[in-house]
Amino acid sequence: MSEDQYLVPVRKAEIEIGKPLPFAVFDSDRNLLLNRGVVVSSTNQIDVLMQKGLYRERARVASSTGGTSTESEKPTENAKPQGEMLSFDAVKLMPGDALQLQPLLDGQTERFSVNVIGVMKPKSLLVTPPMVDGKLIFVRDGQTYLVRAFSGLNVCAFKAKILKSQLQPFPYLHLSYPDSVQAMRIRKTMRAPASIIVAVHETETGRQSGAGKIIDLSVGGARMYSPMKVGVKDQTLWLSFKVMLGDMEEYVKTPAVVRAVGEEDDEQGKRMHVYGLQFGELMQSQRLIIMNLVYQHLLKEGT
Repeated sequence: MSEDQYLVPVRKAEIEIGKPLPFAVFDSDRNLLLNRGVVVSSTNQIDVLMQKGLYRERARVASSTGGTSTESEKPTENAKPQGEMLSFDAVKLMPGDALQLQPLLDGQTERFSVNVIGVMKPKSLLVTPPMVDGKLIFVRDGQTYLVRAFSGLNVCAFKAKILKSQLQPFPYLHLSYPDSVQAMRIRKTMRAPASIIVAVHETETGRQSGAGKIIDLSVGGARMYSPMKVGVKDQTLWLSFKVMLGDMEEYVKTPAVVRAVGEEDDEQGKRMHVYGLQFGELMQSQRLIIMNLVYQHLLKEGT
């Protein structure tokens, strides 16, 4: 992958044995390989990683004041994602990838999950039909949809028409082939409000030691209320919870480091322990559904 607006190659000299990584490391497809702070323990580990082709976020980005900020400066919680236009080829959709269809009709806000069957460049994109409760949703040829997809750390959106709805030999749709897509970067610090029940464990295989509720969620971590004390600062806990978005559901079990501890009242005025949590490395499917959740929140907020 050549240098782009977000990622640049990592040099071997930038990784020091026995010291925490000062940046997150990605592969050529923008998939997260190592979180910031992970300790690389040997030269052999570095060599294996370098063979994959490693990338990190650019060290300096333009600020709103016309100056520059360094990579160590953290973006604010209200930072907006940066959009760019990409060719459809750059999205690199593969059979089985999940898409989301939203009808572009007044008064219709529902979103349907479909999967890619294949791409007929430059004619059409073949996808499974939208379904609810196992039943096909009627779609009209010529109807326009807003289509959302994921590519690495980006959420991509484009408009497409239903060229043809086929029922034989099995149901599928031909979508128009887009000339370009709008890509929006989802940063790890961007959060969405949530209300997710979570089980807390002291070890990966240990019994449940507590419970709580995630009140906001990001790809990098979460903020959690609990009526009980479940951990102390810098302790590693294991969390189990489900993230749901429409008819999509993903079970997450991940280690999480307690980065902040405090107390505050919840929405009902009850005193709660509150924890700022940093997730370990999530699976791709887990990151995608959380990114989607954050993206939907950003859209509602007018981004």
